[in-house]
Amino acid sequence: MKIYSFETITSIEDVRQIPSYVPLGEQSILIPPSFPWIKDKLQDIAISLYNFDWEKLPSLIDALKTKTFEFTSQLTGATENSPATISIIENLFQSLHSFVNRPLNQIKDKELLSFTERFSGLIIYSYFKTLKVNVSLLDPSLFVCIGSNSKIDTEKSTECLRTLIQDQDAIVSILPAHICKNGLEETILVPTKLHTLYATHMATLFHAEELTFYTTKQMSSASPDEDVCSQFKDYTITYNEAKSIINAGFNLVPKACLDLAGQHGINLRISNYYNPNKQTITITKTSTMNQIKAVVTRKNADYLQIHSSGNLMPFQFLTKVMAVCGDFKTPIHLISSSSVNISMAVELSSETFHQMENQLSQFASVSVEKDISVIHIIGQFDQEKENMEVKVIDLLKDIPILMISYGSDNNSVSVVVSKDMGEKAQAILMDNFTGQDFMKRNVAPRFREAYSAMSI
Repeated sequence: MKIYSFETITSIEDVRQIPSYVPLGEQSILIPPSFPWIKDKLQDIAISLYNFDWEKLPSLIDALKTKTFEFTSQLTGATENSPATISIIENLFQSLHSFVNRPLNQIKDKELLSFTERFSGLIIYSYFKTLKVNVSLLDPSLFVCIGSNSKIDTEKSTECLRTLIQDQDAIVSILPAHICKNGLEETILVPTKLHTLYATHMATLFHAEELTFYTTKQMSSASPDEDVCSQFKDYTITYNEAKSIINAGFNLVPKACLDLAGQHGINLRISNYYNPNKQTITITKTSTMNQIKAVVTRKNADYLQIHSSGNLMPFQFLTKVMAVCGDFKTPIHLISSSSVNISMAVELSSETFHQMENQLSQFASVSVEKDISVIHIIGQFDQEKENMEVKVIDLLKDIPILMISYGSDNNSVSVVVSKDMGEKAQAILMDNFTGQDFMKRNVAPRFREAYSAMSI
């Protein structure tokens, strides 16, 4: 089974494209997002309930109903909806009417807003019905259970799901996003920002072998015109390589999703919704042999050097420095140390640096170099056999290296260089580790575009 999670669907054309991304010859599950216009209208209903404005409710619900029927008829290109479509939409609106007519103390905001996901899923379900696809509409509130730790209870959810779908024979199932139930059997919503994690949990519950995220957003990149996906037509990396890229600062998927998928052997695919054939990253457990997958640069970091004044024992010096960093919640990208010196690549505002300096100066001297470049060489290589750090140092022999970090895993070597040398260092590393193959895949016409494509 494969699962397809869609980040954003707003227009009729977006919905019409969905069937082309879903192989109808095998079982699959679609997790659609909510339509913004449905969310807006349900929020208006929620506001009326909050303000005890009962007279407005019928007209607001009718407006949502009219818009829903208009959208579904335009979706199919028909002048009016089929009797089957009318029936399933009417049934959900009856549920909405029943809900808003409950005693006020029984109306929960999150349960009301769950209709946003239900209506969105229903529209896509009805569209697949018109295409004569064997499709079903699942209700996550019947089997997605939240435990006492406010996280999805996999064991309980699996048991509920087993009972629910034992006679399920649909080829395509529509699963409205974010909906679940708590220990009180109340319908609640997982926050929208956890959409990716929710989809990953669904993949584990249904024992899917692959989960595809269709996104319309660019990956985090220094250039607004470049993203990771656009650089590679078929870019395959392992879970560990993906973790290294995420640690380097690229927002592929949340770490929790990667860990969960890795535990259950689920392949993750990240595709651009509007160009999936040319812009896809696959994250898999399968080794892709020894090769460099990415040279990622984090720009505008700070190089912090802390030298002990000798007043403290080495272990006290290290402990106090880390305590100060912890007090100021300092993001540390790289760190190297001896008994009397600590060097760090960090992110600091000028104000925070001066506050930290006041505390550190009690037992150390402190200096900072602003706007350095932290370069991560990421791939799969054996540190002992390949001596990757030696290769990096040799390649950058004409560039002063402020720091180098390696050996913590077999997936990355990191170096810190000054800002004015960052782009040159990245270009040298890319030319030598990815060579002509990289230049063929990277269609950026100018040098700067080519080598900023994977910069933070």
